[in-house]
Amino acid sequence: MPLVFAVIIKSMKKMYFFIFIVIFSYPSVFCNKLYAQSHEISNSSKFLFPLGCTQGIDCWAVNYVDVDGIEGDGQDFKCGPKTYDGHKGTDFALGSIVQMRSGVDVFAAANGRVQRIRDGQSDRLKTDEEIATMKENKKECGNGILIDHGNGLQSIYCHLREGSIIVKPKQKIRAGQKIAQVGQSGMAEFPHLHFGVMWEGGIIDPYTGELSTQGCGKMKERMWHIGLPMDYNPVAIFDGGFRSKSPDFEAIKRGAENPQTLSLGSAAFVFWVGFYNVEKGDKVILKVIDPDGNIFVQRNEVLAKNRARQYYYTGRKIGRVQLQSGTYAGHVRIERVNGVVREKEFRVSVR
Repeated sequence: MPLVFAVIIKSMKKMYFFIFIVIFSYPSVFCNKLYAQSHEISNSSKFLFPLGCTQGIDCWAVNYVDVDGIEGDGQDFKCGPKTYDGHKGTDFALGSIVQMRSGVDVFAAANGRVQRIRDGQSDRLKTDEEIATMKENKKECGNGILIDHGNGLQSIYCHLREGSIIVKPKQKIRAGQKIAQVGQSGMAEFPHLHFGVMWEGGIIDPYTGELSTQGCGKMKERMWHIGLPMDYNPVAIFDGGFRSKSPDFEAIKRGAENPQTLSLGSAAFVFWVGFYNVEKGDKVILKVIDPDGNIFVQRNEVLAKNRARQYYYTGRKIGRVQLQSGTYAGHVRIERVNGVVREKEFRVSVR
């Protein structure tokens, strides 16, 4: 009997709309062929970074391919937790919906031909009912593009911004050509691009050139162009700002903008920060410096759990004495037990 082998590409714990089915008479022949071909990939293509942003500054790789090949929590190629069970690509996240609305371009990672596109899906968080309908219709990827690079190699781009796709099926494209913009369509909890690589139906991790079933800690050859800053980033500070009351993080997730100034008569002064990929044992230090250079408020906390995306804030009530006029600086520092340190500063004017 022939074997029907289906590979379904997924996004943020949800299925994508592209399904590839290959029929072979002998499963062992298929597996051996796929493994042999995977060791030729790095010689046939190198990818450009597919986003118009700067990694570590205004976008970050927040989820990698799950390479453990078994059900469970999942492991990334460094044997770390920056993935989830069954994840089939790399998620490059923006800092906010505000940034997404400003327009962040998506580029073809290599020469090829557009095989399939979909547009018309809105960029926002979905309700439970909408998610159920999306699953039923297999539209979790949202707006997407599938590109065929030849010789069995394909790349997929998901969660694209509604109305931003500027290529058509069967169109030839070149590496670095703009094809769309980053969005939050489909089942996406935040604005990001899901970039996936397939070779003859198998999932490939572009950071190693290995099949996703080969396990962590292995390296054949990266599929990224030499010189690209594609280093593993264990933790990131992606957003932050100030409020005159406790921050509504749900509103922030939906795109509420940060005020550039606070009133002298504000009832409270609050500094908030967003993180990607914090881990148990991380030490977070939030500190606000007033216009005279003195510590206005500070919070130190050792984290008790791993979190893929987390927000923290500190602040104080102002009382009868109004705020001092001038520029306040919010400093955030995260320290990991293995020596990894990330720092960032945010500023706001009070007048």
